Formats: sequence, structure tokens, C-alpha cells
Amino acid sequence: MKIFVLLSNAPHSGGEAIEVVGHEVVEKAQQLGHSVCLQVIFRDPRGSKAAQQAEQTLREVRLHGVVVCPMLYVEDVADLSSKRGLVSRLGRLFTALTLRRLFPASGLGSMVERRVREAGADAILSIWSWEALAATYHISGVPKFVYYGNPDHLPMQARLRHPDLFGLPTASMGDRLWLWFERVRNEQRRRLNISMMNACEVTANNSVLDAEFYRGHGHPHSIYLQNMWPVVTPAPRPMLKSDSQPRPIKIIGSVGNLGATGNTFALTYLGRELLPRLAARFKDRPFEIHLLGKGTPSPASAAALNDPRVKIRGWVEDINEEFRSSAAFLVLTNVNADFLVGNTRILLAWALGTCVIMHENSGLAMPEIEHGVNALLGKTPDELTELIVSAADDEALRLRIGQGGQRTFQTYYRSDVVVPKMFDLVQDMVDRCRSAPASAAVH
Repeated sequence: MKIFVLLSNAPHSGGEAIEVVGHEVVEKAQQLGHSVCLQVIFRDPRGSKAAQQAEQTLREVRLHGVVVCPMLYVEDVADLSSKRGLVSRLGRLFTALTLRRLFPASGLGSMVERRVREAGADAILSIWSWEALAATYHISGVPKFVYYGNPDHLPMQARLRHPDLFGLPTASMGDRLWLWFERVRNEQRRRLNISMMNACEVTANNSVLDAEFYRGHGHPHSIYLQNMWPVVTPAPRPMLKSDSQPRPIKIIGSVGNLGATGNTFALTYLGRELLPRLAARFKDRPFEIHLLGKGTPSPASAAALNDPRVKIRGWVEDINEEFRSSAAFLVLTNVNADFLVGNTRILLAWALGTCVIMHENSGLAMPEIEHGVNALLGKTPDELTELIVSAADDEALRLRIGQGGQRTFQTYYRSDVVVPKMFDLVQDMVDRCRSAPASAAVH
């Protein structure tokens, strides 16, 4: 097949999750014998450091059968006006609920459609990209397969429901009016996202909850398709014995952008609920919670984490080694029912045989998670604390859960398992659309 692949960042095997997953899809599509036309729609400004890095990464793509299109920038079509005059302000207010304002990449639609048709694509495949969805949903005659993370309205919805955690002001009447208007905008964002997704032939979601969300809003081909991660090489070394573990006890408390929605819930919960309990349970035994990833915690999270045992490490060069040298990986991004999503870094921990401890809500998004098999699941702060202490003290438990995670990863989440499954589904979509009568619209 000729596949037109759209990403929001340049594919890179050593980058952040979105870059790694993009790399796996493009590389393995080529290995499976497909022709790929690659289009990146970038949200950062031209000339920014991130844009320069992405451009350089694209120049280094050297795969037979992969054609790289020039990058497109959302800023070229976005309304970036900051004029403070009354007319300008009124204009922005009246257009605040439009598709172009809420999904500015929709303004790139005509350019993307032209490139799709010039490529002679059999299918459009977008990966974790609201920009790609907004720029392609309208294209007819070329079936669209959308591999998605979570619905676009979900992060803002969670933030607006918990303004104190995310530093959103609520004191004045103006603040409350602003919050009300942002809720109105986000509801419109939700409706537009559903409408655009329903214009695509298949939506393949990394969370069962999201697949059910789109199915419940009328999409006949909203499916669950696992997240993915590459096979980790070299093979992970054996788990450290408890008597040889480095002291203090090292626990990875978070991976990813520290200011992201899920991590804000996670880090605040970690600081407020778990740190005091862990200190009481470990008593005089030293322990450290390591937070890995870019970004800055929200003020609420930062205040909760004001403890010398919390080590904010930033971006680390060898994240695999960080996992291997830890007693456990703590996943708390789903502690709040207002934000339930999948978590890519669970897959890396599983691949490396790291013992993963999660809030039980994680299993709602990823059904392969099983307590006592590939993870330790707790519901309350007390339960999670006991699981952390047990994992730190019991090498056999860590090894058993780590090996269970490796088996789950090998069976369901390896990129060389998921990508072929994805392209089988893309082929099914193409065949179905070719055999459908012309009068049958999208679905």
C-alpha cells in the first residue's frame, strides 16, 4: 500500500514517546513493504529550537520507500493576533468557538489534501496527532485510519474541574467568568473532535475507555489497539538482589512532562498522600523518589513535593538504566477519575522487567494489566504505600512482577507486534472502502 503518514513530531528512536512511536510506525511500515509518504505538522514556531531539531531529524531519515514531505507549521495558519483594541478583542471572542480557532491545523487542510492526492495514497494514517486529524478529516476518497491517544477535550476538562491543582485563578468574578467561558469552549472542542473523528473510517485508540467513548458517540469502527514500544536492547540484566541494592531505596515516581495533566494529578497525590506514609513506614531507612522528564511541576505539585527525598532529575540520557537501577516504577497518572488514560512508559518498564506499581484505575484503560501478574495495583494511599514497601523488601516479588510485565509486553505491546496488526487493519479498511458502493459515505 501507499500510506500517507502524519505525525506531530519527527520520528526519532531516542526521543520522547511520541517520537519513538512515530519512528516505529514509519520504520516497520517500510519493512513490511509499504510505501510511505511522511508529513509532520509541527505546533512549535518556525525557528524554535524544537523546530530546528525536528527539521534536522527529518533530513536524516534514510529509509527506502519513505518520502519525506516538507514540514508544515500550525503557526502559518493560526490566529496569533495579540492586538488589544476593542475590535480585535471582539473579533477573537466571536470566533473563539470556531473550528479554526480550536483546531488551527484545520487551516492546513487544503495543503495536506493536495499532498495526499499527489502521493496517490491508498490510505491516510495519523499517529497521536490532533493536528493530523484536523488537517485530514475532510478528505474524501482516501480512507483515514486514526491511531489516537486520548480525546482532545479530556486534558482541559480535567484541568477546569480542578483549577486549584493547575494554578487557574478563581478568586474574582472575572476569573470565574473566564472559567465558565473556557468550559463552553472545551465543550465545543469535544463536539468538534467527535465530529472530525466520525468523518474518519477507523479510530484505533490506545485506551479501551476512549474506544468506548467514540463508539458511544456514533463511530461504528472505534476500536482498541494497544500502545507500543520497541524491543529494548541490550537485554535487561537480572534484577538486583535486595542486599545489593544501592542505598537509598530508589523508586521512579514519574516519567514524562512534569507539568502534564496526568503527572500533575500524580505528583500532587504522591507528595500529599504517599510521601508522609512512606516516611512513616520506612522509618530510618533512606529512600528516594526520582522524577524523570522535562517540564516544570504545577505550583500545587511543587509544594507537595518539597521534600529532600524527591529528586527532580529532568531529562536523563539513559532512561533504561534508570529503570534497571530502581526498585519499582510508580504509575499514578490515573489516580483521579476525571483523567483516565493509557501510559506509554509502563511499556518501557515492562520491557526492562521493572516492577510496576499502579493505581488500580490504570486497568480501566489498559485491560492487559493484572494485579499480582504484571503489576501491583492499589486503590488507596495506604494500599499503595504497602505495595511500595513490599516491593522494596521482597526481591522475589519484584522479580515475579517484572517477569510478568515482560511477558505482557512481549505478547501485546512490542512494536513489531502492534504495527503489523495496525497495517492489517489499515488494509481491511482500504478493502472495505473499495468494495463499498459509491453512495456509502464514510462508514
